[in-house]
Amino acid sequence: MNSRSANNKLEVFALNNVPSIKEHDDIAKIILENSKEDNLAIQKNDIVVIAQKIISKSEGRLIDLETIVASEQAEKIAKQTSKDARLVELIIQESNEIIRIQDGIIIVEHRLGHVLANAGIDQSNIENGNGHVLLLPENPSKSADQIRRAIESSIDVEVGVIITDSMGRAWRLGTTGHAIGSSGVKTIIDLRGKSKDLFGRELQTTVIGFADQIASSAALVMGESNEGKPVAIVRGIDMPSDSDNVNDLIRSKEEDLFR
Repeated sequence: MNSRSANNKLEVFALNNVPSIKEHDDIAKIILENSKEDNLAIQKNDIVVIAQKIISKSEGRLIDLETIVASEQAEKIAKQTSKDARLVELIIQESNEIIRIQDGIIIVEHRLGHVLANAGIDQSNIENGNGHVLLLPENPSKSADQIRRAIESSIDVEVGVIITDSMGRAWRLGTTGHAIGSSGVKTIIDLRGKSKDLFGRELQTTVIGFADQIASSAALVMGESNEGKPVAIVRGIDMPSDSDNVNDLIRSKEEDLFR
């Protein structure tokens, strides 16, 4: 299985003029319309990378904090972290467990399995941001699958879809793009015992976070602040013949040295 780009060339295009997304908007339709406006016809084996924020907006995951009642646990943690107790309540509701509380940050295992800060709840780039927050999609891989099928049925070519979010990493400073949902894409490539290095030695530990690499490449053109480019097309990937699930990227608790 080859995880390199075809002909050693990779192209990444951000779509321009994607409108502000509202609840019930058809994301697949918007992507197809904007790709035509950009004279960027989606081709076979292209991977459409979509920022989770517009998925969450279209799926009604925008929450008014005035509707949230903080629990006693949330009130206690809010005092420790100097956060709004209603926000803390949402973090608790969106999490399987709280792993660490420190310096105003709540590290959790999100109900989707990802370990991240503040359950991925966001207040940036929201039109009515004052008093509102945006939760991660309920089921990002299901959303990715629905969008992929809609695109493929419209233009009759096979594509992959990745839904991405910015996350920190335990070993390094800074955030980078991570896949939180996918469809039609190989997310992880395990080369252990299957490939050799340049000198013929069998690989023992090499496991490639393929979907995260794609998400990170897309983030370079999508931006992280006010660029307003929440969709990118990644072209030139040698698409493996099989696909799997983003959950395969999540390290088990038994192997997580930072728990």
